[in-house]
Amino acid sequence: MTKPKKPSLTSYARPLSNHLIAVIGLIAVACLAIGFAAASRNLEAIQRWTLIVFLILLVIFGLSISVWLILRSSRRAVVGKSNKDIEWQVDSPENQKKKLNDEVRGLAEILNISDEQLTDLLSAFVVAEDLALRKIQQDERKPLFRHIRVKNVGFDAVLLSNNTLNFIEVTFLVAPDLPQKKINSIADKVSTAKMFFGENYPDSKLKFSLVLVTQLDQEDGAKLRSTLNKERFSSIPVDIDINFYDFEELQKVYAME
Repeated sequence: MTKPKKPSLTSYARPLSNHLIAVIGLIAVACLAIGFAAASRNLEAIQRWTLIVFLILLVIFGLSISVWLILRSSRRAVVGKSNKDIEWQVDSPENQKKKLNDEVRGLAEILNISDEQLTDLLSAFVVAEDLALRKIQQDERKPLFRHIRVKNVGFDAVLLSNNTLNFIEVTFLVAPDLPQKKINSIADKVSTAKMFFGENYPDSKLKFSLVLVTQLDQEDGAKLRSTLNKERFSSIPVDIDINFYDFEELQKVYAME
């Protein structure tokens, strides 16, 4: 990745202008009300002063809320623009190939299939990953970049959403088990990404989504879910979502007539 780009002053213009209009309107209304209260002869002195003090406190409260909204909107606008300006580094073909082959060999051991069938299994894994990422992008309707690299670790995808970067890993499961070794490997990668963005984009919020594409019956699916407790993912230093997709259902939506 290149060095982070500094946000320009124009990043603040739109949220500032919208809220400033509201602030000016509030002050104008309050000033008119205070002037009316001070000039009114139908109110006792104590009633006039009580109303004036109330209106002054109302203005102070309104200004405080407006300043808070301005700061929050400006921060979100700048961070969102900063996230979109990140020049993502695409993972190399060699790294993608190694990850894919490691995943497929792990599946082959579980299925106990011969080397001659590895090509079919590899094709199935590629299709499963592609369809799952299509589904995520369609549901979220946000920019999604595939096979990106942060420092020395690669992720299957990253989803951009305002000030949030959602890193995604896709795994194809043919048995109701997610090895702890894989979870630990994911935790190491997410920790590396969090450290990098903490140093270079400290206002960006990081999330992680684990996408499990399965070919399991209902009983095995329930068994798999029961094993995925919070303690197993405690080493992942960001908020985590686990998404389950059935491979056959994905194919019906995106591939089969």
